[in-house]
This record gives sequence, structure tokens and C-alpha cells, in this order.
Amino acid sequence: MKNVFGVFWNGIKIFWDELFVLVLMNLLTAILLVPVVTFPPALAGLWNVANLLSRGESIEWRDYFNGFKRYFWKSWAFTFINLVVFLLLYVNFTFYAPEVPPFNLRPEISLWVRMFVIVIGALWLCLQMYPMAMLMEQDEQKILLALRNSAILLFANPGFSLVLALLLLLLAAASTLLPALWAMITLALFAVICAGAVQHLLIPHRERLAVQTEADGDEETSEYDVEE
Repeated sequence: MKNVFGVFWNGIKIFWDELFVLVLMNLLTAILLVPVVTFPPALAGLWNVANLLSRGESIEWRDYFNGFKRYFWKSWAFTFINLVVFLLLYVNFTFYAPEVPPFNLRPEISLWVRMFVIVIGALWLCLQMYPMAMLMEQDEQKILLALRNSAILLFANPGFSLVLALLLLLLAAASTLLPALWAMITLALFAVICAGAVQHLLIPHRERLAVQTEADGDEETSEYDVEE
């Protein structure tokens, strides 16, 4: 469990190290919220920068704009999927209200059904911590593959994901009390922390992949030696 606090704290330290440029990028992203059409790509640009930082790389403004351009349509695809999912959740929540036709559910049954819808919505919100950074880490940058891999990370690390989601929720609540934080800090800090979390959760997979690659290489070498 301490790993999640380490990831969260490391995200804060990375943000502090790049404070000046990340605050400016956060401000630009907030400004690009106004035209609406540019907001999802602006978030993608911010996540591209955060992903580079989580890998220990240096950043420049061109990294932000490269992410903006490269993931313009993919960021909108994520947005569209989220809008559809939350619309379906809202429709189901209202549809299964107590004593509403056509089912006319009893209040206690309606409560359980609506609680189930709320749980699905909460899980979907938690899932949103991972897809953008996961997309950027994949060789095949496909939206559905990123969502699938993010779901695997979420359900393979439920405790980590739950605590991280709660920490981000506290950060969001604090920023709501001081709205200027959203414009200056919060979006970039979210991106850095989430990108760092994906890097951390991918470590076991990369270690297994390295071991498998090494084993396959040794096997090929042995076969070559036999042939010689």
C-alpha cells in the first residue's frame, strides 16, 4: 500500500522540479477549455509531457504541442466514449427509479439496482486514471486496447487504484475550494501522478517481458550453437 503514496509523492516532486513550465502548460490547457473543441487535445498534450517526465526525460514546449497534434482525434475518441458511458449510466439511474413504469420497482429493489449503477460509474471514473498514459506507452496506439489494458491494471491492482483515486479526489476537492488551483496546478499534477502510476504498475509486466525475451534469446543461441 505504501507504493501508492510513493507514486503520489513522486508525482508531486516531479511537478515541483518542473513547476514553472508545468504551471504555464496548465494555464494554457485551462484557456483551451474555452473553445471546447481544443480541450481534449490540450489534455493530451499535457499527458504527453507528463508521460515523458514519468520516464525521466526532459520536456520542452514542443512536446506539449506534439501531443496536442498527435492525439487530437484519439483524445476526442476518449471523450466521446466517456460521454456515451456516462449518458448510459444516467439513463439507467433514472430509468430504475422506484415505482416508475414499465418495471414499477419496489423502493428496496430500485435502491440495489441504482447502487449497482453507481458502483459501475465509480469504477469507470477510477479507470480514467490510466488510459491516456497507457495509450502513449503502447506500441499499437489503439483506443480500445488502451481501455482494455487500463482495465487490467485497475482490476489487477484494486487496492492501489482505490487509494490513488481517493488521493486524487482529495486533491480535486481542495482545488474546488480554491478554483485558481485548477487553472494553475491541478490538471498538470493529475497528469504527472497518473502517468507515474502507469509507469509503476507496468514494471512487473516489463520485468516478465525482459525475462521472457532473454530466455528466448538464450534458446535461439543454443540452437545456433548446435547447428554450428
